[in-house]
Amino acid sequence: MAVISFHSVTIVEQYDFEAPKLWRNLNETLKLFRMPILIFLSGMLLPRSLSKSSLNYFSGKVRSILWPFILWSTIYAVVKGIDLTSLSQLRGLYMGGSYLWFLAFIFVYYLVAKPLERVDPFLVSIVAFVLALIAPDGDKYSERILFLMSLFFLGSAVSYHLVYIKKILDSSLIWWLTPFVAVSAFVTVRDDLNFGPFWVLVSLFGFLFFAAISQRLESSAISRPLVWIGQRSIVFYVSHAIFIIVICKISERAGFTSYAFVAAASAMISLSGGWVLAKGMERWAAFRYLFTFPVLNFSDFSGSLGRK
Repeated sequence: MAVISFHSVTIVEQYDFEAPKLWRNLNETLKLFRMPILIFLSGMLLPRSLSKSSLNYFSGKVRSILWPFILWSTIYAVVKGIDLTSLSQLRGLYMGGSYLWFLAFIFVYYLVAKPLERVDPFLVSIVAFVLALIAPDGDKYSERILFLMSLFFLGSAVSYHLVYIKKILDSSLIWWLTPFVAVSAFVTVRDDLNFGPFWVLVSLFGFLFFAAISQRLESSAISRPLVWIGQRSIVFYVSHAIFIIVICKISERAGFTSYAFVAAASAMISLSGGWVLAKGMERWAAFRYLFTFPVLNFSDFSGSLGRK
């Protein structure tokens, strides 16, 4: 939801619709938290994946991460009007040059994780963090990818100690972080800060703060649609920008000038379109192929060969 809100500013403004300063600033307040939290949570799923055989592990990542990245990057290129005959533009696109860079990054992290599965993930996190510190500031393919790798493996390390984390989140002391997070958000907007190794403590405190809020909302009615979206997050993540671009192009050609109208339509159509795709996945294989490439179950296949 935070990513869709963010792109309701950044993508819409690419089509000369100017976002109000207040809405732009509200989105900027989450800059130190939005993508770091997403990567951290992805890392928490790593131990479950590592329990699979190497063949099923790697094939699963190709099917569920690399495939939607390539497919939706191509869809993005067509909708956006990227020159598919330009090698430089194609290289940038398929190296994570679009809004789908998150998928490219976590695919790399999963590739690294399997050979290192016997190494303490906290140690891997520390090494990646140190490398991020000495990498060129702000560089996407050195500092950023290494810093987020450190958060990915930190998420994996934390997932083994959820009992202790839950005690922290249950404590009323967690609310002492409120002014810290609020001031951090304000300073982020004022000084145009971006996530990185020098602001890691801010991001980590943000993890705890927002996790505590989420945990307390979990039993409320408002959490139900959010949980439903979260369980199908890949669908909304890869598709939302396509809907936003289409709405922007239609609005531009129709002569609309109101940013509020275009942004609201983009958000609503993105969520509605994601809902249609998610429901379609539950009913029709053709929809599932948009997000997971169909392959044989390798364990069953190898077992049948052994019996023969």
